[in-house]
Amino acid sequence: MKGETYDASLKPKKKKKKDKEKIKKMQEKLFDWRPDKLRNERSKNEKVVIVKNLFNPEMFDKNVGLILEYQQDLREESIKCGSVQRVIIYDRHPEGVAQINFKEFEAADACVQLLNNRWFGQRQITAELWDGKTKYKVSETKEEADKRLEGWSKFLEEKDKEEQKSAGHKNKESTVQDQPEVEYDSDETRGSAGSQDLTDEEK
Repeated sequence: MKGETYDASLKPKKKKKKDKEKIKKMQEKLFDWRPDKLRNERSKNEKVVIVKNLFNPEMFDKNVGLILEYQQDLREESIKCGSVQRVIIYDRHPEGVAQINFKEFEAADACVQLLNNRWFGQRQITAELWDGKTKYKVSETKEEADKRLEGWSKFLEEKDKEEQKSAGHKNKESTVQDQPEVEYDSDETRGSAGSQDLTDEEK
């Protein structure tokens, strides 16, 4: 007040540069807040089951169609545990690896319990949740890739012949109808086999 002696110690102190930076960071953190991962939240990779020792890769060199049989057999077993989104056979992997993608965590857990240490085609397999890091795709040379594609082409040609022969036999035995009793779509067959060929090369 007027007439009173000025006391410099009562003047508000200026904030140090270090303190200003600290406050600024705290403010930025508040405005950029994102919820932390919940304590019991599980990673997506835990919906994926990895099966090993399912096969010997050399067996597919003689009969490439076995890949589809193994894929189907594994799907039929896995579906007992829950909804299966995808089954991948890594046919070139020396450890005989297959991958099963489930829709729910509980289904993947149940699959591990069902398949681990079971016997499958005279081989004792193991099953575990994927660690989210390990890649099971096996690189192949151009020669190996060409050989594999040649095997698929031969398999599909033989499959088409068998289907045509079977269709012709049924047509002879059946009575005259407006539409055939069984329809065969060779393009669909090629599509399913082709997609299997692609999935074997992904992650």
